[in-house]
Amino acid sequence: MKNPLENFDYRIPCDDFFLYELGRLVEEDRASLDDEEFRRLIDAGIHEHVERRLEMRTEIAAHLRKLRSAPVRVLRFVEDIEAPLHDVPTIIQSYVAYLIRRLEQCVDEKPDEKVEAAADLLLESPEDRSAAEAAMETLGSIRSAASARVLAYVISEPVLEEDLEMKAYTLVRAMWPLARPYIFYSLKPHAHEDIPFRWFQLLIECGEASAVDRILEEVLAHANHPDYREDLLVLIELLGQARDPETERKILQVLNSDETPHTVREILDGFLKRSKTPKHKETGSPEPWASLERLYAANKKYLEAAKLFDTGQKAAANRKLDELLREQPDYPFVLMLKQYCRGGLRPPPTSKPRDRGRS
Repeated sequence: MKNPLENFDYRIPCDDFFLYELGRLVEEDRASLDDEEFRRLIDAGIHEHVERRLEMRTEIAAHLRKLRSAPVRVLRFVEDIEAPLHDVPTIIQSYVAYLIRRLEQCVDEKPDEKVEAAADLLLESPEDRSAAEAAMETLGSIRSAASARVLAYVISEPVLEEDLEMKAYTLVRAMWPLARPYIFYSLKPHAHEDIPFRWFQLLIECGEASAVDRILEEVLAHANHPDYREDLLVLIELLGQARDPETERKILQVLNSDETPHTVREILDGFLKRSKTPKHKETGSPEPWASLERLYAANKKYLEAAKLFDTGQKAAANRKLDELLREQPDYPFVLMLKQYCRGGLRPPPTSKPRDRGRS
């Protein structure tokens, strides 16, 4: 059966981190879903390029709704922003095929020679202060995913003098979130010899919504290894700077879990005794958590309207959509479905072919 998302454009630029990693795996003849690292790359890419991007989910949903026989089950997953998509075969197959095509298209696009030269200079001679400063100056002046990755890499380990490391950190922060995909992908397997403190500092200071989760995950991954203890004690102090309104609840959730090792409890107990997690006096949640709450609430209302539309209750669906538009005038899903309510598009068939599970 033809994939309904065949030739779909996921709009990934040529300097994207996931394309860079794909090129490496292709050269190593490892571009197969049976390869563990390749599968991890695809899962992370789908999360970054599709799951997290409301506009991309909306484009996919619009494409599926235009089909004469839309795959209803896939459509439901796409329109529910809390639903993961990295285990939906239709998405996996379409995304992998796109990445391969895109990699071939990008072969003829020459990389930025200034970024390449600066990266080589910085990575080959980090001890040469004047060379490092010149390289960072160049990388900082070119706002690209590639330059951000190089700067993020050099702050992951103590290879620069402290003041130069801080300069590189400041440059990466100014470019945020360009280095985000690289950092998150690199953190996931916990294969680093040293804990990249600056990366977690970036997550906290840039208001990354999952920063607290990532720090707690790091503690859980390394607490049983004595060599990491000193670094973990420094890392855990970042939780005191977190603006996440759920910080204390998340810490207590780990502490109260029966599966939490004694070493982790010891580290977290010590942190709670030494300091207090931030108490937010303002009404409601700070950003970006407030926006996320509104986004999730809007999506629940949209799903109700979409269900009405898909069961032929267009008038009721239209009223729900109008109500949501008053609250969220630019909500992409609503704007898309409103066009169909005004037009003559028929709801998709009610049959729900199976499309869940690993391919």
